[in-house]
Amino acid sequence: MTEPTALPAELTALLQLADAAFPAGAFAHSFGLETAVVEGAVRDEAALVAWLRAYLRGVFAPLDGAAFVLLARDAADAEALDDRLAAAQVNAELRRANAHLARATLATFEAIGLASARLARYRDAIARERCEGQHVLAAALGYDACGIPWRTALTAHAAATVATLASVAARAVPLGQRAIAHARWTLRPAIDGAVTRAAIVRDAGDLCTGAPAIEIDGLRHRRLNGRLFAS
Repeated sequence: MTEPTALPAELTALLQLADAAFPAGAFAHSFGLETAVVEGAVRDEAALVAWLRAYLRGVFAPLDGAAFVLLARDAADAEALDDRLAAAQVNAELRRANAHLARATLATFEAIGLASARLARYRDAIARERCEGQHVLAAALGYDACGIPWRTALTAHAAATVATLASVAARAVPLGQRAIAHARWTLRPAIDGAVTRAAIVRDAGDLCTGAPAIEIDGLRHRRLNGRLFAS
């Protein structure tokens, strides 16, 4: 059965939630990309595309994207998924970044009047320190509260993630806006592939990562001098 497309009211919500400028503070985090830039691994558009493709394939799809699917498609428990994602992330700096972004996202949802019972339970669980807070889970619950189909929502979230990381390269390399636009356009098949990969998840035991070089970039980020980004 073909999944229904977003209706007009859902579409306007989708466009706002998937905007890379959504006020959650993601622009302040590079998730290890800054390390790759400073150390010369990412110095042009082609290298940026390669890094982002590896991120989508090895980090986003099997971990964050898969957790998004379990929460939005299968109505899995947010607290249990939060604990599983926290356990999978050995980098304390990235755990703090995710917790900060989750709280900021939930606070923005509350400020704009976006609410649901599941959002309220997750916000309460974080406030009571029953779990740390994961940005991808907060985002997934926001899309779900708007009635946006999970596959559409995950595609939008993946595209927003790519846009945010590309903006890091625009400032850190730096790269011009046309190069960034071309890089994002080039990555459309990789985004679709990441969504397809994420969708094969069956349960939390399937959550994993497979991009050691990017994880090492994240771990080494805290040792950089004169950092532009918090992670």
